[in-house]
Amino acid sequence: MDIRDRIKILYNGGVIDEEVRELSFKTVSWLEKRYIKLDDEKGHMFLTHLTMSLERIRKGGQVEALESYLIDELQNNKVQAITQDFINFIQKAGKIQLPESEKGYILLHLCSLIGKE
Repeated sequence: MDIRDRIKILYNGGVIDEEVRELSFKTVSWLEKRYIKLDDEKGHMFLTHLTMSLERIRKGGQVEALESYLIDELQNNKVQAITQDFINFIQKAGKIQLPESEKGYILLHLCSLIGKE
């Protein structure tokens, strides 16, 4: 299944709204332009998590932050720079401020995605 189809299913099922759907499509394009593959299970899991987190943020919800030692270890990873670019893109394109807890999970998922290549 194409990742865009998964986003459409979340939208058609009423899980996410139109604004989150459109931002999710933009994030897919952003990642693909940087040759970050989303067509496997890890890619689908990341985009599903991201889409759900964008909806949660829009509704004012939050998740618990990752343990600080994990964040410290991940921030020393080569993926840190692209993660920051990605976070900046989401915040600008979506006109939202991502909580630190969500940024940690984005870093974790991108380390997993990019590390597999």
